[in-house]
Amino acid sequence: MKKLLGILVLVLILITPSQADDIRDFQIEGISIGDSLLDHFSKKEVKDFFEIKYAVNYYPKSKKFFTLGTFSEGKIYKQILFGLKASDNKYIIYGVDGYKRMSYQDCVKESKLIISEIKQLFSKDKFSYRFYEKEHEGDASGNSIIFSHDFNFNSGDSIRVICTDWGKEMEADHYFDNIAVAIGAKEYDDWLENEAY
Repeated sequence: MKKLLGILVLVLILITPSQADDIRDFQIEGISIGDSLLDHFSKKEVKDFFEIKYAVNYYPKSKKFFTLGTFSEGKIYKQILFGLKASDNKYIIYGVDGYKRMSYQDCVKESKLIISEIKQLFSKDKFSYRFYEKEHEGDASGNSIIFSHDFNFNSGDSIRVICTDWGKEMEADHYFDNIAVAIGAKEYDDWLENEAY
């Protein structure tokens, strides 16, 4: 019995928590990049998404990718935005963003939890981390600020945790402070950075 207990203790000491090697291990409402929309929704549901007014968004300078916005039935986020490649009938997901409204103060608290989860999930040698704040480009008054925590992975993929604190002018126009968590594949991120705008 003592021998068995000794072996069990030794095994438990030698076990180290496993960490993810692939960004696809990080999910938003159970969805990650590399998945197909068809892994999570029926063909009819996907077709219906495309029928929703304003659900599909193309970028000004390139139509290589587009975003498809849907309301989430998940427990965490109220809206999910998918980055999809044009003319891909398999609907492979290159980007997935979760969004929900909350006060800036609540966003700061929640973002700390998400950042901690990311740091526990991936080993430190897999990514570089950067925090910055800047004026929101969508607010001409300059009174809206975004606070972004960027995890840039060696693979070129990324995870971003963003809090938006809208200024009074934008809030009067029905903009709401929010949190967004975005996962992006390298190809999609490169396109957003260099071709989309």
